[in-house]
Amino acid sequence: MEKKNNQPEEKNKQSEPSTEELKNYIAQLEEKVKKLENLAKVSNENYLQLQKEVELLRTRHREEIQNQRKYGIEKLAKELLEVVDNFERALKHMSQMEGCKEAYIGVEMIYKQLLKVLENHGVKPIEVDKFDHNLCEAVATVPTDQVEENTILEVVQKGYMLHDKVLRPAKVVVAVGKEEIT
Repeated sequence: MEKKNNQPEEKNKQSEPSTEELKNYIAQLEEKVKKLENLAKVSNENYLQLQKEVELLRTRHREEIQNQRKYGIEKLAKELLEVVDNFERALKHMSQMEGCKEAYIGVEMIYKQLLKVLENHGVKPIEVDKFDHNLCEAVATVPTDQVEENTILEVVQKGYMLHDKVLRPAKVVVAVGKEEIT
């Protein structure tokens, strides 16, 4: 009976992998786990990077939409400023004519209404006393000692802002010191 008992043990020993085979198998599995961990890490980093890019795109898109809402009327506003200039010229001319009081009042009302519509959309006149190259364009200079240098003596054409952006710089005549012009 001993032989019968030994035979199954020998069969079990033959079917069981050796310690060396198990170590190799474990090493292979550990290598696969490391590769999968690295792949997961890289995939996670890529995912996080893509999330950041998507968020940046969303932010940029929101800013573009806000800018479009804020400055979308820029071209139209520039064209309407020519109409405003014509109203100002007409009013100046009509103020010097006799018998045009009712017409003058009507034209002035339309002019003020147009300015109010532009203002409601963020278009406002530039108002400065001193020359600022960010807001004004000097079309002429006048040497004088009567006023401080860089004082605006005359506004040839009004300038306008669209919110915080110069829509059209003011065209002005600027005072300069007499010694500068020689």
